[in-house]
Amino acid sequence: MKFYADQPSRRARQVAGDVLVAVWLAMCTVLGMALHALLEAGAAPLRRVADVGAAIEDGMGDAGRGAGELPLLGERLRQPFDDVADSGARLQEAGADGAVLVETLAVLVAVLVAVMLSGVVLLPWLALRVRYAAGAGAVRCLQAQPGGADLLALRALASRPPAVLSAVGPAPAAAWRAGDPVTTARLAEVELGHWGVAPRTADERPGA
Repeated sequence: MKFYADQPSRRARQVAGDVLVAVWLAMCTVLGMALHALLEAGAAPLRRVADVGAAIEDGMGDAGRGAGELPLLGERLRQPFDDVADSGARLQEAGADGAVLVETLAVLVAVLVAVMLSGVVLLPWLALRVRYAAGAGAVRCLQAQPGGADLLALRALASRPPAVLSAVGPAPAAAWRAGDPVTTARLAEVELGHWGVAPRTADERPGA
């Protein structure tokens, strides 16, 4: 596979595109973190409610135990304090559970938003980059093979638009079938140029 073109201008555009995608991913990450912090702040009041409930439970529990030590009326006096302490315990549990729920939702929403925004750019970019890498790599392999120019010319005839092929000559397909080396070389250059792969020098050609 070949990830970057040989042509400087095209390679610069590819690098610039990769950098922009990396910047976008970083922005999505920062946005996700900010959203998480914003949503997680909603758990703070619930934590305070849980703290209040714990304080009520502890205070009323101590008071109830103190009242229970009184002779004769101790158990009767203790019951109201125990009831309030139980209410404080339920308040603490509700506040703690609510805070955990809010914190969990904050994580899920932040991750979901960051992933969705990232995917809007990342998936099309990844598809384009993989397609280019596979195509350019295949062209580079053909170029290195003996008789690769004929195969590249055939690829050009099969996949390039007529407007591009007409620049090669008046009847490039017929000339290629006739074995015209000039037309074959030009068609191969068309295919190489489409993928941004530089033609090989005479020393680099197979069999040289």
